[in-house]
Amino acid sequence: MTMSSGEPSETEAWRTTAAVMLAVSTAVFLIQRFVAMLLDPVFEVCIFHLPAMVSVVIYLRRRVVSRSRA
Repeated sequence: MTMSSGEPSETEAWRTTAAVMLAVSTAVFLIQRFVAMLLDPVFEVCIFHLPAMVSVVIYLRRRVVSRSRA
């Protein structure tokens, strides 16, 4: 698939997604532990932490595949 010059690659998009998700996950974790317990722990894990980890795994797999093709 050809990308235009101003359009990020899909791997770069996953890197940004992973970074944002990890930042949100970290912020929620720190708030829950040190400020106030606002969310149920199961909800916290299912909505914030698991999606963050999945996005990191997807990014890392895409990066490995793209480097092996290069």
